[in-house]
Amino acid sequence: MNLKPKIGILFITSGWFRDVGLQETSSPLTEEVDAIAKEIVERLSGFMEVVYRGVIYSENDARAAAEDISAAHVDGIIISTLMWCEDQILRAALKILPELPCVVCTFFPDKTLPEFVGFNEMLKGSGSVGSLQISGFLKREEFPYQSVSGYYRDENMYEEIHEHCTAFSIAQRLKNSRCGVLPFRCEHMSTTFVDEFAIRKLYGIELKLLELQRFKDVAQNIPQDEIDRFIARLNQEGHIIEVDGKNLMEGIKYALAMEKVIGEEGIDILAMNDIIDEMHRCFGLRPCLANPNLSESGVVVSMEADVAAGIAMYILRLFTGESPMYTEIFTADIEKNALLMGHAGFHDCANHDEKYPVKVVPDIEYKNSDPFTGACTYFKYKPGPVTAVNCVYNGEKLRWTAIEGDSLPGPPKLEGNSHLFCRIELPVKDFYEKTIQLGVSQHWIVVSGRFKKNLEKLCNWLDIDYYSID
Repeated sequence: MNLKPKIGILFITSGWFRDVGLQETSSPLTEEVDAIAKEIVERLSGFMEVVYRGVIYSENDARAAAEDISAAHVDGIIISTLMWCEDQILRAALKILPELPCVVCTFFPDKTLPEFVGFNEMLKGSGSVGSLQISGFLKREEFPYQSVSGYYRDENMYEEIHEHCTAFSIAQRLKNSRCGVLPFRCEHMSTTFVDEFAIRKLYGIELKLLELQRFKDVAQNIPQDEIDRFIARLNQEGHIIEVDGKNLMEGIKYALAMEKVIGEEGIDILAMNDIIDEMHRCFGLRPCLANPNLSESGVVVSMEADVAAGIAMYILRLFTGESPMYTEIFTADIEKNALLMGHAGFHDCANHDEKYPVKVVPDIEYKNSDPFTGACTYFKYKPGPVTAVNCVYNGEKLRWTAIEGDSLPGPPKLEGNSHLFCRIELPVKDFYEKTIQLGVSQHWIVVSGRFKKNLEKLCNWLDIDYYSID
């Protein structure tokens, strides 16, 4: 999922410079600043949808620009004083746009200054005066903003802006998202409990309790042609089936039922209480067969009704574009400084190591106690750099704890459960002591790539406490 934030842009210069004759509308100085603004907007347009009506230098222009931005329902705004400007111009816009998060950008027009700076050259670079000036009233009047500065052609600056604006977009997505809980919280693990009211108030996420019988009714009425298409896809993608036809059929029915109910309810996150007795009495199995249609739609699934972990999966999918994997840390190899991570349940097989086939196997935990042996997707995670995030509700808000490491190559290492063998950066002993002292849960969400340094900005905008374990 590649988010393209919708962002309003306020590029401001001074009306006073024009009033006193320092800057003419058709002067070379104006043309240079307008050309810089145009190039900046072109660069920004590569990763966002911009709402922009040109460089403004009056309160009337500011109000007109703000009206355009307001009507477009943007995720946030970028403010930049391309030259020094009067506070009143920005204030006129913000009276119409009082609640939006902002990135205040200081774009320097040159990397270096000449030996002697002419007056017009100084004026062209005076946006830094404006940035410092407006920061005072933005902070005092409690507008939510972050600052980014640099040469206007510096790609690193645009990467920072991209991260901030993506966070704006995710915050808006969360306000319209739903987390289904099937069927209710997991009494076995109180660490996973959340305050439903606080989650809705802070992040806008609605929780929806889902009935087991509804899933069963849908599953038992899946048409045979849909089942046949599902089997054909498993075969086409090279999955090795190690369960008999009866158990495979039942697993497919629930994989398709999940897709249908989730679609009907507009669910983005499914927190499944897969170890509750009622589920196994009702279904006769744990729904563990990956449905690629769910994964491709962007829906994420956490187990043991871990709502906080499910929310982290959804946010990480939006932020990174990677498919997250729900795991717990089973044990550690001290000599190899590696963690064995995995979990029973539903997993997106897009993460599998292509050197080893995806299998459909019996549910190793319930095959002897349930009416059906189950049909679980089993794979080893692909090798490469990874980031793992733990997410808990700390009594006030969500808190993330992040580590980085490498999913190691080699054959499957664990029987029964999808997994990875992850070498981490700090010693295993230090990892356990630091995280246990902090107070975490056992569940860690893994995404491919190194994102730890990027997550602090994201969490800052989303009002999530953030700890990096180093």
